[in-house]
Amino acid sequence: MTEHNIDTFIVSQPENILYLSGFTSGADARLVITPARQYLVTDSRYWEQVEREAPDWELIKENHPDFNSMFALIDRAARTGVESHYITYADYLGIKSKLGREPVPVNQLIEELRLVKDEDELQCLRDSAHISDEVFKEAAAFIKPGLSERQVASYIAYQLREHGCARESFETIAVAGPNAALPHGKPGSRLLAQGDMLTMDYGGFFKNYAGDMTRTVFIGSASPDSRDKYMKVLEAQQLGVSLVKPGARCSDVDRAVRDCLAQYGLDVYFGHGLGHGVGLEIHEAPRLSRFCDTILEENMVVTVEPGIYIPGWGGIRIEDTVIVRNGGCEVITHTDKSLLTL
Repeated sequence: MTEHNIDTFIVSQPENILYLSGFTSGADARLVITPARQYLVTDSRYWEQVEREAPDWELIKENHPDFNSMFALIDRAARTGVESHYITYADYLGIKSKLGREPVPVNQLIEELRLVKDEDELQCLRDSAHISDEVFKEAAAFIKPGLSERQVASYIAYQLREHGCARESFETIAVAGPNAALPHGKPGSRLLAQGDMLTMDYGGFFKNYAGDMTRTVFIGSASPDSRDKYMKVLEAQQLGVSLVKPGARCSDVDRAVRDCLAQYGLDVYFGHGLGHGVGLEIHEAPRLSRFCDTILEENMVVTVEPGIYIPGWGGIRIEDTVIVRNGGCEVITHTDKSLLTL
């Protein structure tokens, strides 16, 4: 707070509320942090929950949807920071009106703290990744020709919960054949057929931390062309994993993987970034992207997920979640990446 020249900070983003306090219903709460005290403001639905999850925070009982009581906690002379990247302009104007002065825009303050994970966080992420691996085994035994994409996605989502996840990290992707050319395609009624490629991208929140893994498999058999393209994407993905280490620049890792695909003329089919951070949010900093110059540090956690998407043909994506470690990285999604036919 000193670095940002603020005396008081209002925290609104649910993941940041969870990170600082342990309170899991942050969408209906605010934190007010002053030099001497720390308050958690929420309504009667959560008072007992606060006592269980955030006993070190002073509970301010609120029943007004605009959190009016929190403004009585703030010194009128204080410079009050707000999460400018998260709150709406209407929120900003409301806070300004109640404070009687301009709040101080503060961008990504807590997110900067969340970049590097501690050992407890890393273990939660390993556990989430392990669930992804276990669910893949279940899915591989379930998948067969004649099932719809939607049935596959629903089965994966069900297994995530059966293995202990509170919810999906995002809507499970299961797209086959030409539909696999859609990086974030919606599972539909298309039935799996002999020779189809099937891309499955999924994960779940376990102990509040997200899992994320993608595998592309083939139904019955893979054509020589599909096999060739799969091995080239796998080569690029393995290169990306090998380059994730402390001191590496995110944009350099992304560029190297694109260059790998370019030697085969496939880079034109790879449009999205190479990867993203994973933690309390499924997509968070840092980004493995041509637009991100963040330097990787030990215990950051990122995905490495190159893909190619060819209209009318299909797509292949392979994704692991990895922890940045001294001398390299720890891959925490262990499902085999060899070409698999089901």
